[in-house]
Amino acid sequence: MPTPASQPKPSATTRTATTVTVLRTPVALLILAAVTLIFEGYDILVLGVTVPSLLKSGWSLTPEYVGLIGSAAVFGMGLGAFTAGTLTDLIGRRRMYLATVLCFSGGMVLSAVSVNPEMLLVARVLVGLGSGGFTPTALSLIVEFSPLRRRNFNSSLAQVGLGIGGVIAALLGIWLVPAYGFRAAFWVGALPVVLLFPLAYARLPESISYLLARGRAAEAQNCIRRHRLPVLLETGPALTSAADRSATGAVRSLFSRKHVRATIVFWLATALCLLMGFGANVWLPQLMIKSGYGITSALIFVVILNIGTMAGSLSGATIADRIGPKPVVLTSFLAAAASLVVLALEPPAILVYPLVLVMGAGGVGTQSLLNSYMAVYYPTHNRGSGLGLALTVGRLGGIAGPIYGGLLLAAGLGTPAIFLAFALAPALALVVIAFGPRVTGRAGV
Repeated sequence: MPTPASQPKPSATTRTATTVTVLRTPVALLILAAVTLIFEGYDILVLGVTVPSLLKSGWSLTPEYVGLIGSAAVFGMGLGAFTAGTLTDLIGRRRMYLATVLCFSGGMVLSAVSVNPEMLLVARVLVGLGSGGFTPTALSLIVEFSPLRRRNFNSSLAQVGLGIGGVIAALLGIWLVPAYGFRAAFWVGALPVVLLFPLAYARLPESISYLLARGRAAEAQNCIRRHRLPVLLETGPALTSAADRSATGAVRSLFSRKHVRATIVFWLATALCLLMGFGANVWLPQLMIKSGYGITSALIFVVILNIGTMAGSLSGATIADRIGPKPVVLTSFLAAAASLVVLALEPPAILVYPLVLVMGAGGVGTQSLLNSYMAVYYPTHNRGSGLGLALTVGRLGGIAGPIYGGLLLAAGLGTPAIFLAFALAPALALVVIAFGPRVTGRAGV
């Protein structure tokens, strides 16, 4: 029988801890997150459908300044993702969820009442601040309330809301903006504070995994009973130390030998993906008008782009849950680069529509898969920080996208050259993600 002196000393890896087994995802949580993401997608992407109206307004806007306004929301998203991504690991998913909904809804109110371009720019930063914070918070909640076999699919299912928001923005832009001006489109984006905030306040549970990671087991039990959550709690070895569970520990662990390569890969891939995604959503209508399409046809391309986003996200997630996300993301980036190159060849109109569909699937649709990839890869104690920091750095690409497109237009480049310029982003992302970590699916691939 071992003596006390010969017994192993307690360590961070031999402590016991309560772990969570999710039996099924609460439907109310998934619907609430998805509907809120619809409004987030609308709020971010609605600027693209208002660009023709803004350029004809009395504000004497130039393409360069419109590109700056388009980048303002993305800049705010970077700040929001950085702040909320860390704070959600510190103060909880629920509080950050509610705060970010108030923030981006308030930004849309300010956008609607803007009296000059400078005020609109500030309002768009506020919209981005809330939207950028909402995404890592919502995805952390969804992953932590999903069975292992459904994590990629549930994350992408909720993120389909972003594409639906873009479709709604484009459809409303066809009749609402010409009839009532860009302010009406901004007022629609303020609805979440009225429709969704009270519901989220009443029905949204705190993440059980988060509560347990913070040592709040009694509160986790109370939350399970109050919301009748379909989860089981089991006792097993703790895999993280108290230092890792602190805010600074969570961030520091992203640069440990275990995670540093993945962290850098996710940052670069996200930046390149968002450069193409935000650049396309802001400038696609104007590029199509420049190519000879009418305003209605140009906005229909935005609808198709976002339908591609939804289709690519859902179909890719289904495959990713089976074989793992990395090969799916690689294929999506390849498809996006190829579609942009073919568009640069000025194909007949009958081919332009499916090519824009593929561009949407490989652009913003791939970002949804990347978000799921990160959420599944990172463990509970640094999941919010990992997602938040990747989206923060990635927003630099998102900021660059609208400005990049505006500069290319201002330089007098034709539509084919601009499509080729944007094709560089997914081509480089394809190379970067090849160095990403392997996350297996349920098929063990």
